[in-house]
Amino acid sequence: MVDTGTKAFDVIICGAGPAGSTCALALADSGLRVAVLEKSSFPRDKTCGDAVAAYVPKVLATIDSALVRSLEDFTEKVNVNTCRLVAPNQKAFDLHFSQTGFISRRMDWDNFLFEKAVAKSNTTFFLNHTISDVTITSDGVTVMAGNTEFKGKMVIGCDGAHSVLNRKVTGTRPDPAHHCGAVRAYYSNVSGIPDNTFEIHLVKDLLPGYFWIFPVKNNLANVGLGVLSSVVSKRRMDLRASLQRVVEEIPYVSDRFKNAERIGKIEGFGLPLGSRKVPMSGDRFMLCGDAASLIDPLSGEGIGQAIVSGRYAGWHAKKCFEENNFSASHMKQYDAQVYQKFWSRHRKNHIIQRLMNSEWLLNGVFNAALKSSMIRNVVSKSFT
Repeated sequence: MVDTGTKAFDVIICGAGPAGSTCALALADSGLRVAVLEKSSFPRDKTCGDAVAAYVPKVLATIDSALVRSLEDFTEKVNVNTCRLVAPNQKAFDLHFSQTGFISRRMDWDNFLFEKAVAKSNTTFFLNHTISDVTITSDGVTVMAGNTEFKGKMVIGCDGAHSVLNRKVTGTRPDPAHHCGAVRAYYSNVSGIPDNTFEIHLVKDLLPGYFWIFPVKNNLANVGLGVLSSVVSKRRMDLRASLQRVVEEIPYVSDRFKNAERIGKIEGFGLPLGSRKVPMSGDRFMLCGDAASLIDPLSGEGIGQAIVSGRYAGWHAKKCFEENNFSASHMKQYDAQVYQKFWSRHRKNHIIQRLMNSEWLLNGVFNAALKSSMIRNVVSKSFT
């Protein structure tokens, strides 16, 4: 049955990915009526590198310790605590981390978070509801999704890189200098993947981007590459063709794919990088995750940022209702929390990203790192 008419809630969350589901979880004890609007149904795939940062369980624990216990029982993941970095000259070294992250297909990971959020009594999920319009007035917000009009006191945009809310209320547009194009595919039977290790290969023709091999459960690997969009445009790159060339024509890589089989198509996606500050809030709204351009400009990691910002947005929404203040100036507290957490790191990694254009510099750093644990430690901080 298709929903029609008007529905009233206190908070409307656009998107049920990691940011949206985490935001809903952070609002679970608020007593507020929460609607989550999602264009798909679950479980659903989402094109991504699938890497989940080691700090994510700690973030979830600040919302509900039971989430961490559930995560321990979540089996659709491969734990990783080592990153193998390979230079353009093919010299490599391993970065060993004190904490363990994991790789999990978004079909599985997003569904895990969704199932935890949908169980909360104050939250109603509206799946297969594509958002078409958002209106914000001094009295409240109206979100059109499908044939239904949703009204609330505030709206939180967790609807990804192509956020309707972001487009409607901030006007922020992708900037090729702060945006990355990427592709990925799943392969079975890729040889030579070390235990508990994900790989980043700084291939000459992709700089300042990289090629990756991330292990996934059931003898699968998430294999892909990402390149700064301005570089893609300047070089007129076909990223799908580039991925096939790396896998088939670079000898030290292709040897590992001799018995591999690609599962499904090569899928493309865009990454709005956190290397510039963009509007993340205003009167009666906040943006989270990719909608707020929070992806790490060096590693490309964004799931952790989505979860952290979703948590902050949920917590701040509670304050808005407690203080009956939904003004743009009050929302700036949310911006400040997010940027205090990520801006310093993103700014530093943006500088490193720009230096990655230099093949000789990268080779020199790797040569030095192979001889110096201190340099390896400095490098590792950019990937943790």
